[in-house]
Amino acid sequence: MHPQSYSRLVSVFLFLLLTSFHAHAQTNETYAIKGGTVVTVTGATIPNGVVVIRNGLIAAVGADVAIPGDARIVDATGMMVYPGLIDAYSSYGLRPPAPPTGGAASADPQTAFLAALSAPPSSVGLLPEVAVTDQLQIGAETFDPQRSVGITAALTSPREGIFRGQSAFINLGNEASEKLLLKAPHSLSIAFGGGGFRGGYPNSLMGVLAFLRQSFMDAQHYRDEWDWYGKAPRGKARPNHSKSLAALVPVVSGKMPVILNANSEREIRRAVALAEEYNLKYLLAGAAQSYEVADYLKVKNATVLLSLSFPQKPANLEDPESESLRTLQERADAPKAAAALHKAGVKFAFASTTLSRPADFIANAARTIEAGLPKEEALKALTINPAQIFGVAEQLGSIEKGKIANLIVTSSDLFNKDTKVKFTFVDGKQYTIKDAPLPPRGGGGPPTGGRPGARPANPPPTNAAAPATATIDVAGTWTLTVNPPGGGPITRTLTLKQEGNKVTGEISSGSGPVPISDGKLNGNELTFLYVIRYQDNELIIGARAKVDGNSMSGMMETNSTSYDFSGTRKPQ
Repeated sequence: MHPQSYSRLVSVFLFLLLTSFHAHAQTNETYAIKGGTVVTVTGATIPNGVVVIRNGLIAAVGADVAIPGDARIVDATGMMVYPGLIDAYSSYGLRPPAPPTGGAASADPQTAFLAALSAPPSSVGLLPEVAVTDQLQIGAETFDPQRSVGITAALTSPREGIFRGQSAFINLGNEASEKLLLKAPHSLSIAFGGGGFRGGYPNSLMGVLAFLRQSFMDAQHYRDEWDWYGKAPRGKARPNHSKSLAALVPVVSGKMPVILNANSEREIRRAVALAEEYNLKYLLAGAAQSYEVADYLKVKNATVLLSLSFPQKPANLEDPESESLRTLQERADAPKAAAALHKAGVKFAFASTTLSRPADFIANAARTIEAGLPKEEALKALTINPAQIFGVAEQLGSIEKGKIANLIVTSSDLFNKDTKVKFTFVDGKQYTIKDAPLPPRGGGGPPTGGRPGARPANPPPTNAAAPATATIDVAGTWTLTVNPPGGGPITRTLTLKQEGNKVTGEISSGSGPVPISDGKLNGNELTFLYVIRYQDNELIIGARAKVDGNSMSGMMETNSTSYDFSGTRKPQ
């Protein structure tokens, strides 16, 4: 090689090496969080402590830790430093289901979404081989709402049907999904309530149990048949291959946990009995009425992913006295479940399940403290308990040297009503805290196969008290950008009239303008309902938005899903 060419090649190599090193350094900065009260969870709380982050890990923690010269200083004076919170059961990061293609669907994604809901039952939700890793769709801002309240890791799972699919444990960063995976697959999610997908078979608890028993027996036979064939295949007919049964083999062999979604006392007892019948390694999710069977769960050595999605009073309940005493009692008792499980000695972690507002995750955890759960146990249920349950306690759940740097800095005690998350770190990367668009209050959450025409499970509280005189003016013509599931943005025209805090008007749709109803203003918050129709079905949509001058942003919600929208007002 010519000496000049060789020298040029070496120069290029050194340039690429330095560029690579610089890029690596940019993504693995060193931080020193100093001056805050460090709540380690598994050890002593450290007043005026220091936590050093390097290469995505906790490099040091203590009261007298030397701060590296290259560290970026995060001043936490007067604040609290906690391990990043863990959501034990969610559907974070899942892309919405794709609607059918062609015809009206391609012309109007919102109508296509309704058509998808109207479709006949299918095998979706009955296939254990479905993996959440194939459904993740993560962008730069996907987890902003979770990070803004301190949630930095979660178990995420598909949420349709009976065999809901294989879950994964992920960090809530903004990297490519494969870089965020900590454990995949982790478990198989199974549900008892709600029946089959879109009301198909099986559609009762007894039918679900029969279906599961048959599936487990078939999987055991499939495993044994292939084991028999594999020991001496010569001269034997090869067994048929089945993706579904192959996915169940690790479950019936005790190698993969199952998450059994059960809420009522009856569902919980039957779920445990089924798991024992087939010797399954199981976790109970939801467990709303676990306070009634806490001692039973301790005897069974059960572990619970306790839902913080507490039952709520229906927003549009016309006659409050129509609710049964049992319904009222269940609503009052829900926050007491955590204290009952703790008193009985049952291992549990907190889960969002169907909560649509991440802020409610922390607020409802605080309600369990008011209902008798010690504060330190509530914190454990958000940190070290889920880390231990999911087998990642050597990586997450506490502030210890060598663990992944998932950390949050809060303005005061995590469970105080007015506390704000000031800084969030995931994998050692600092994220800016953003105010997320206000989603609908209540259930929301992931799609659950609601029937067309049903009212949203927890529609915007249009009957909530509102000021007699509105403080803002929303009258006029608005151009909305709506992002329905499975389709690109679509444009809608919203025409509003206002009288005090009452709002009327119409919104355009794929089939022409439709009137809005229950329109109200509460401060700068606008809520309304409208209905779109497809063939013989109708879909009621609830909208909630924050209005700021000539712009608005918020969420629309149906009985089965929610999606965001924004709008601007045309000049008068």
